[in-house]
Amino acid sequence: MKPVYIFLAIAIPAMIASAWLLAPPGTILLSLSLGALLIALSAIDIATLRLPDALTFTVLLFGVIMVALTRPDLWPHHLLGAGIGYVALVGLELAYKRLRGRDGLGRGDAKLLGAIGIWVAWPGLAPVLLVASMSGLLGAVVASLFGKRSLSGATPMAFGPWIALGGWVVWLAAPHMALVPLG
Repeated sequence: MKPVYIFLAIAIPAMIASAWLLAPPGTILLSLSLGALLIALSAIDIATLRLPDALTFTVLLFGVIMVALTRPDLWPHHLLGAGIGYVALVGLELAYKRLRGRDGLGRGDAKLLGAIGIWVAWPGLAPVLLVASMSGLLGAVVASLFGKRSLSGATPMAFGPWIALGGWVVWLAAPHMALVPLG
């Protein structure tokens, strides 16, 4: 069975259950939409190492709708989240390329973190990146131990699914972490 099918078989029910149980008040439909988009982006990235702009933009658009409907007084925090998320990963992408002479991070990853930033606001970006980095590292170790090929610093790996996971976890946990007041 292809890894993307295993991912989908686990991710879809987990997303629905976690959204049902943990979505911030008044956001269940938007949360389910975010979850579905993050799963689609992750599956595509796993299969192709690409994050389609149209889906990433839709994450951003639904985030704008969420802020407008549920926390319009917090626009500055959410807009900063989008801007800082994007700029931080573009900066990392460019620094890595300059230092190593090759690509190490795709621009789609920066766009995805920016889109997630509108959802979690700027204080949520560090936890998103922490979850993404730690789970991505764990995923690489597991893939290296149980995979059919060895991994090296030059082995391409999708980071989008890990950013999506970090965004989802922080989106659901933010009300309990008091990252940004909800109103």
